[in-house]
Amino acid sequence: MKKLSAILFALLISSAIFAQEEVLNLSNNKLNEFKFNLLMPVVFLYPEISYERILDSEISIGASLGFAADDDYFQNIAFTPYLRWHFGDAKKKEASGFFIEANGSLFSQKQDSWDYESEYAADTKSQFGAGLGVGLGWKYVSRNNWVGETLWGIGRDFINKDGAYLRMGISIGKRF
Repeated sequence: MKKLSAILFALLISSAIFAQEEVLNLSNNKLNEFKFNLLMPVVFLYPEISYERILDSEISIGASLGFAADDDYFQNIAFTPYLRWHFGDAKKKEASGFFIEANGSLFSQKQDSWDYESEYAADTKSQFGAGLGVGLGWKYVSRNNWVGETLWGIGRDFINKDGAYLRMGISIGKRF
């Protein structure tokens, strides 16, 4: 048991040393990204912008802000911070390739109350929601640091009964 503990401790220390060296190597690269979601404004009239910061060759954090430009989409506005774990080839570009996303969201959405006799919405009101979700995606980074990304995910609203929010997009942006 003592040998196993010593081996695990040595592995932990060596991984911390190599991880620190890897983070130091990232300081010479461009670690920030701004992206614009092309899918949501075209399909739902819901523009969305994102900022992402690369922390490690595999880990990044960021946030998205979207708002409804039309009354037809069910969300009025959403702020969605996220954490991504990338599984791409870090030797080519950091934080690229396939990724898994964990996100949270604060949003305002439309809630219809129905008049079942006339089969039309009797009243529409906005309600606040907050939740947690997951997503999957893939990111490509060019030699000139242009970013292309696709994302698909869903989240659960913990404030409103049976509520949910969507995360989807085809985004383009620039790493700087």
